[in-house]
Order: sequence, then C-alpha cells, then structure tokens
Amino acid sequence: MASASSPLPCVCLRALRTHQIKKYEAECATFSFPLRGSFRFREKESWVTVKPGEMLVVPNARSLDIEYATEETSGEFVALSVILFEEQLEAARLLLAAPPVAEVGAIAAVSVSEVLEPLIRWNQAMREGKRPFAVHALVEVILRLYTLGHRGLLRPRDPSLAMKIRQMISDKPARRWTASEVEHHFGLSGPTLRRRLAAESTSLRAIIADARIALALRLLMGSDLPVKTVAARVGYSSVASFSRQFSERYGIEPSGFR
Repeated sequence: MASASSPLPCVCLRALRTHQIKKYEAECATFSFPLRGSFRFREKESWVTVKPGEMLVVPNARSLDIEYATEETSGEFVALSVILFEEQLEAARLLLAAPPVAEVGAIAAVSVSEVLEPLIRWNQAMREGKRPFAVHALVEVILRLYTLGHRGLLRPRDPSLAMKIRQMISDKPARRWTASEVEHHFGLSGPTLRRRLAAESTSLRAIIADARIALALRLLMGSDLPVKTVAARVGYSSVASFSRQFSERYGIEPSGFR
C-alpha cells in the first residue's frame, strides 16, 4: 500500500494459501481489487469469481461468504481493498441530484476497464499523498458505476439498531459491556431492547461477539500483532476462548489464518 501524509482507507491483503471466511461482515461500501489470485464470494446461493482485471463492488453493508484463492505461479493471493467514505458517497448524491436510491443492490464483479481512468488518477494521487484528489477520483468511480447500474452504492445509510450497537462495541471492543449500559445509551428498557434485536434476528450477546471477532479479523489482516495481543485488544482475556470463537465464526484458527 502506498504511503501518504493523510492515510487513505486502503488495506492490502496477502495470503499464502487458499482459505474461506464465512459470514464476513462488510460494514460499508467497499471496492476490492485482486492483483494475484482471485476472490470468490457468495451472498445467497451461487459463488461468483473475481479475477485480476476485475473489481469486487460491495455497494453497502452486508454479510457474505468470501474465499481467497492463491495464484498458481506465485502461490500467493494479493488484493487491495478500498473502503468508501460517506463524504464521497454524499458528494456523488449531490452531483447526480437524482431521487433517493431505495434499492440495496447486488454485490458484483466489474471490469476495471469500465473505471480505469479515474482509478489511475486515484492511484497517482494516493502515491503522492494528495488526499483531496484521491477522494475526488473515487467520487468519479462511484458516478461511473452508478451509470452502469450499480445504484445501491448511493442508497442512504439507514443503520439498524444492531448496526448502531455493533459500531459502539467496535469503538471500545475491550470494554466489559453490560446490557444496562447499552439500554441506557439507547434509552430503551431491557424487554424493548431484546424485542427489537429479536426482530432483527440477533441478540446483544451475538452482536458483542460479532463486533469483537470482526475487528480481530481486520487486525489479523492489517497488522503483524501477535494473536495474544489481538485477543486482548478486542476484549478477550483468554487466547483459547478467542481462538475458539474465531474458529467457530471463520472456520480457521487465528494462527492458521495469519
């Protein structure tokens, strides 16, 4: 990943063997570019493959199964993922001056050639540390994708109660959260909180666990921190307990994932 004085939300992913992650939580609109090897993703039933020369477009928050497959010649998988700022999406909405987008939109594999020019400008601005120009270039990418039918990118974000709680937990994952704290923060009684989360097919215990494990996944992907340190940062005092939760969620031990 290129360095810049104002770091951009980019993550370089690298893997030395093919593996699959179940229920990966994409928390916002994201572009991912496989450089070596390929992605496979599944949101409902069938798998879709994204190869070098294509980009994975996740238009908004959702859960999906994803697999990283290594390249035959090099034996590794390398990809770049870019998280979109809400300011970029809002800028695109203002420029279009179109009616609000209601459709959620589907995850898709798009040829990079469709948005190559603004991507080249984005890459150059990122390398030079010129954040405003990089942001501007990504707005153009968003607009071009919109004209190609990927309108879910501009759907106004309307977070559910579960998403709001998840974000609160993610901000302070090591905190020993209690139900009473969450109830007080959102001004809800215990029965009301449980009823609303049940309507969203989840529970407070599940949200706390998901938020911590998802953050652990990002730390393992984007840092060299020891597994013990990652476990502590996301609120686990026991590495064994952390490893068990991680394995149950993603089907692989944290050490094996690393």
